[in-house]
Amino acid sequence: MNLTELIRAVDERGAADAASTGQVASVRGALVAAAAQDPGSTAYQSRVQGAARLVSETWPFSSELGTLVLAFSEALQRHAR
Repeated sequence: MNLTELIRAVDERGAADAASTGQVASVRGALVAAAAQDPGSTAYQSRVQGAARLVSETWPFSSELGTLVLAFSEALQRHAR
């Protein structure tokens, strides 16, 4: 899954997710901000990590979208090493 696909998943499934509308909007905003950056940049990584931090700190454990965001962030971190 790439970032564009992740944003699309948030758009398509956000309303039905366990997270609130406000939580989904905040994470979506961070992901869109990341998409505006060069994928190899620290700004890109920082924004994706920020989205993952929002998920881990505020989203319900049962959120399927939250799981996707966290997995994307972890994969990005592994690839950067």
